[in-house]
Amino acid sequence: MSELSEKVGDLLAQQNWDSAFDEIEAARNADPFSAEGWVLQSQLALELKNIDDALGAVEHALRIAPNFAPAMYQMAYVLRAQNQVPDALVWYARAFSIHPVLADSLGWCHVMVLSFGEYVLAMPIAEYWTVQRSSDAAGWFLFGTCCLAMRQTATEPLKRAWELDSSILDLPNNLGGAYLLQGDLNQAEHWLQVALERQPEDENTQSNI
Repeated sequence: MSELSEKVGDLLAQQNWDSAFDEIEAARNADPFSAEGWVLQSQLALELKNIDDALGAVEHALRIAPNFAPAMYQMAYVLRAQNQVPDALVWYARAFSIHPVLADSLGWCHVMVLSFGEYVLAMPIAEYWTVQRSSDAAGWFLFGTCCLAMRQTATEPLKRAWELDSSILDLPNNLGGAYLLQGDLNQAEHWLQVALERQPEDENTQSNI
């Protein structure tokens, strides 16, 4: 993060809108072709709920620098504010592929996996989280869930999630599915029974058994 972005970010966090505007305006006047200045303009507009202005500013940033990751992240936030969540997820995943950041990435990954089933988009984010935050069960659960959905070996990440936090609701069912996928029927039956005890009315668990 540049010194300018950090300074403006602090001002936005303080809701010091006028000072943020002055910093952004000075930066844009100094270099009208800086994508960063337009991203910051978009961030300010989004904070002020001026969605159209936020969209226009970030679109301008992307015209200047189509592969500028901060602009791509910002486009994701603007689209989410417009309730265009599927498109926002695509933009977020593109930005992450260029410049991964932790920040709120697990929240985005959660939505990709559990709300939209976008496993291909989510998998690199979940895997990155397991490396950067290896003691966080949620990252292992999401990574394992992506692996399972893509019919890849999922037992190890899901077992790691279980070791860290056995309270995650769908973990036993996913472990059962992972063992079914690799042909271990004994382990599959064990975990699906655990899942059935936890969610006796769950149709997915019942169908697997």
